[in-house]
Amino acid sequence: MPRINAARRASREVRPGVETLDARLVLSLVAPAPKVATSLPSDPDLARQWGLNDPADVDINAPEAWRATTGSASTIVAVLDSGVDAANPEFRNRLWVNPAASGRGKPAYGWNFVGNNADVRDDYGHGTHVAGIIGAARDGKGIVGVDWNARLMILKVLDSRGGGDPAVAAAAVRFAADNGARVISVSWALDVYSQDLYDAIAHAGSRGAVVVVSAGNQGVNGDLRPVYPASFDLPNILVVAAVDRSGALASFSNYGAGTVDVAAPGVDVYSTFPSRSRYATLSGTSMAVPHVAGVVSLVVARHPDWSAERIVEHVKATVKPVAALAGVTSSGGIVDAAKAVGAPTSNPAPPIYPTATPPPRRGMVVAREVRPRPLRPAPAPALAARTIPAFQPRGVRMARA
Repeated sequence: MPRINAARRASREVRPGVETLDARLVLSLVAPAPKVATSLPSDPDLARQWGLNDPADVDINAPEAWRATTGSASTIVAVLDSGVDAANPEFRNRLWVNPAASGRGKPAYGWNFVGNNADVRDDYGHGTHVAGIIGAARDGKGIVGVDWNARLMILKVLDSRGGGDPAVAAAAVRFAADNGARVISVSWALDVYSQDLYDAIAHAGSRGAVVVVSAGNQGVNGDLRPVYPASFDLPNILVVAAVDRSGALASFSNYGAGTVDVAAPGVDVYSTFPSRSRYATLSGTSMAVPHVAGVVSLVVARHPDWSAERIVEHVKATVKPVAALAGVTSSGGIVDAAKAVGAPTSNPAPPIYPTATPPPRRGMVVAREVRPRPLRPAPAPALAARTIPAFQPRGVRMARA
């Protein structure tokens, strides 16, 4: 049976890669980026976010990119996951409001495709962590997202055990594209082909939406053992592998020069979580995907007229080459926000590597393996009925991360 797998894992092992850079990628010609009057965010836990900024430079060069753009409130990023902890201050004024589902004085921040209602509370934790990496607020507290200006559309497609139905997920993709999302973040995978999902992602591409997806956490060559949607041959998909702080491919991350496009930080990633501490450190290709989704969002802010296909090719062509990734992905590198938005990649002044103050360990939640029960598909929501194709309901189960 097809299954959706939440693509996270608590592994810290690494594995180097061994192939060659795809020479067919060509850097898109863009105008020099205008300078943005912005200082380094004062959020104290930025120093814990090595994926954004790290002395070893195995990061996405976020502070350098922020000198050119800090995103746009007109950009909508859809997070198709387990929901969000909207009570976390990091999401205050950061969430897209669904006008069709909101009541007087009670905004709905997307749609729950599992329960067919407006309740997008996160009862699993995965979605909150992903959403924080993409767009946590620049508010002088906690962490900061890659793009702190874009709006986050929360579409719940995973249940309390991290499982979901591919047809329902397809309905969410269509809903996102038809309601203005230019970026769709997908930190989960199927082990069986789904025509519903393929058609939905193709539809999203026709509406200008880039779909950023997980390469998967099986530690295998995706060219030989496909997972979906990573193995869909569609021009609006960006497939993401995970690297650790040394730049090596994480041992759990899938790879493949023919099916995986770029890599991003995905080991020991600190972000928001629905726990007493409000933050947690998780690992997985799930954590790599939102780094790339945030970069795509910054590119959309700079080039709102670009097609999804052009954005995908541009992001692949502007990676930071890493020897261990040569041939492991088609681009051979880590996504580079600064290059992608046309900003210089030299380190800005003042110093951008503040010393982290570790938060108290009490209440900290760390990634753990989950064994979910078999699921029955949830009904497609009436709110999105006009965009949902006919499908045969199929039970699903989530694979272990």
